[in-house]
Amino acid sequence: MVQSQVVETISAIIAEELEKAKKSNPFFTRFPESAKPQDFKWCVHLYHLSKHFAELLKLRWERFPDVDHDVFSSHYEEEKDHAEMLRKWMTDLGLDDPEQSFPNYETEDFISLQYRAVSSMSENLSLLLVNSTAEGYAHAMYLHAYAILKRAGFTNLEYWEVHCEADEEHSNVYHLIKDMNDQELKEAEHLVRYTCRSLDIMLASWFK
Repeated sequence: MVQSQVVETISAIIAEELEKAKKSNPFFTRFPESAKPQDFKWCVHLYHLSKHFAELLKLRWERFPDVDHDVFSSHYEEEKDHAEMLRKWMTDLGLDDPEQSFPNYETEDFISLQYRAVSSMSENLSLLLVNSTAEGYAHAMYLHAYAILKRAGFTNLEYWEVHCEADEEHSNVYHLIKDMNDQELKEAEHLVRYTCRSLDIMLASWFK
């Protein structure tokens, strides 16, 4: 199946699932409107996700050293300091150091899925799950969070602001997807929907 058909199919799934999440997921419907530090204890889960995300991007770069693009290397280089940026934002707010806590199981499950995507899946699937899907959701998530945090009067929002731009770029990788046969596309559809489901469950768990 040619690239254009793959892109049309997968991008439609992600867009559909993301729109559902924006209407029903607590991350989008119940994000704290206040500037109270205690409302952001959930960021401990985001911190651990961010920390592992950098590590899994490094693993992907090492696993695919001969790809004909620089996305794997540049993605890691741009993400590797982000967890520490969030950690500083949290401690500056007066929140506990997230290194003293663990992520919840829903976040652990999503982290594991992302490690699987870079350690045992094809280059195409890795791009579709880590970049197109996960980073596509992240872009929407950070745009939503940044707008509310800014309205609430927070300052020093560099961590949140940088993701509003970076994640849009990181999710724009469809031009790198190579032609897939029908079976490969079926697998991609299955795994992309699974990734969307895992993201939805994880984001909702942060606001239980």
